[in-house]
Amino acid sequence: MNVMERLRNRHNSFRSERPVVLGFLGDSVTHGCFEVFINEAGKVDTACEASSAYPALVAHELGRMFPFAQPAVINAGVSGDNAVGGHSRLARDVLFARPDLVFVNFGLNDSMNPDVEDGLRRYREAMKGIFEDVRSSGAECVLVTPNHMCGYVSHRLENDTLRDIARDAARVQNEGILRRYVDAAREEARAQGVPVADTYRVWDALAAAGVDTTEMLANSINHPSREAHRLFVNEILRVLLEV
Repeated sequence: MNVMERLRNRHNSFRSERPVVLGFLGDSVTHGCFEVFINEAGKVDTACEASSAYPALVAHELGRMFPFAQPAVINAGVSGDNAVGGHSRLARDVLFARPDLVFVNFGLNDSMNPDVEDGLRRYREAMKGIFEDVRSSGAECVLVTPNHMCGYVSHRLENDTLRDIARDAARVQNEGILRRYVDAAREEARAQGVPVADTYRVWDALAAAGVDTTEMLANSINHPSREAHRLFVNEILRVLLEV
């Protein structure tokens, strides 16, 4: 991808080339949310640790490859957001910085819409708009597909509210609803020539091999563990190095 050439040029001529800017647009996973708990106000809350999330890890790996070209990172993940919300804030949160490359990762919250068909329509339109707007800005774009959500209600979830959320997430996962969203994103990416870092495919392979992927979730619902964020990194690096 062109961004790799930009990194190489910056590495070789860091006094004359501007820093490479990477934008990451997404939801709580991109934001860096991990464990979930009920706070003192009785509300669902999460632990946020952006330094352990895949945007920071990708930047670290690219910085190791090109030590004189440390990329600037905009983490525009917002906990609880979906593709429609991401599209509405794309210009404000990402494109203002003239990024060289924007990674887009939505689907988890979108797929929880009770109206599956309307939710899919809105999701597809929003993802299409995001891809178009990113490419129109002159930046490259990569679709990052999400991880699996839980397949069952974990015994680790003792609070009734969290168990209810997990029950809904497991239904969306097991009934193939999330997969329909992922497929819609892949189709829109393919139509616009946007490369895909297909993390969902990796989680599929792990599940098919008998891995309990629910155990790979930090909150036992939908947030990958810190270790599982490496799966995003591996897929993103694969795309950057092969395309």
